[in-house]
Amino acid sequence: MSRVAVAAGLLMIAAPSPASAAGADVTFSPGSADPDYATSLQVKGTGFQSVPKGYGGIYLLFGWVADGAWQPSQGGAAGETYRYVKDKETKDNNGFQRFLAFPGSDTASAANGELAANGTWSAKLVIPGARFKAADRTGKVVDVDCLKVRCGLITVGAHGVVNANNETFTPVTFAVPNAPTTQAVAPPPPPTSSAPPLSSSAAPASSSASPVSTVDSTPAATPAPTVQPAAQSGESGSWWWIAVVAGVVLIAALAVPLIRARKRTRNAEGE
Repeated sequence: MSRVAVAAGLLMIAAPSPASAAGADVTFSPGSADPDYATSLQVKGTGFQSVPKGYGGIYLLFGWVADGAWQPSQGGAAGETYRYVKDKETKDNNGFQRFLAFPGSDTASAANGELAANGTWSAKLVIPGARFKAADRTGKVVDVDCLKVRCGLITVGAHGVVNANNETFTPVTFAVPNAPTTQAVAPPPPPTSSAPPLSSSAAPASSSASPVSTVDSTPAATPAPTVQPAAQSGESGSWWWIAVVAGVVLIAALAVPLIRARKRTRNAEGE
């Protein structure tokens, strides 16, 4: 056995054996993104190749891919055959880019999640809208309009590790979300009188509250004085006239003798 064969055998023993992938698949919800505002997607992956204690993992990105062979394993390159929304390559980034580490990887401290040994993972990814800026292969910043070109979720090997088993593209469509529907409320009918109607909210909330009067809120008029019946007023008027007449008769009765006495006195003096 040659030294090359022995070295190759030792390398195969030392390297971790990746779990076989039946076919990587990515799903997400909600089913579409807002073209003008940021949308948070819950993304799940199945059938990915997991390498226990392997270096790196996978990147979950959002961006554009060219028609044909865009994948790094087929000669594609970032900025040339695919462009994506840039973000900090740290755990506390803005959510536009996610790093999912292999289980037990030495880069797990910077990851946003972990690729399980059975090839499954989940993460939240933020899509900024249908338009974003990205750098091309020369470093020039270009505009990407996903309403005119094909965009979606991209997974590639992380930290420069090329792995064809973990390269996927899942298209994302854009649609304006439906506005919440509200039922029109008919205006209240006009009051039937000048007095304002009583509100049902005026009822006491509990038995301990002071009772609320159901009398009209218009200030009550001062009660009018009681009027005596006509018969009573007539009777009091009759007695007043009787008293006047009696007084006149009495005065006349007293005056007649006085007048007569004075006449007699005058007659006597005349004689």
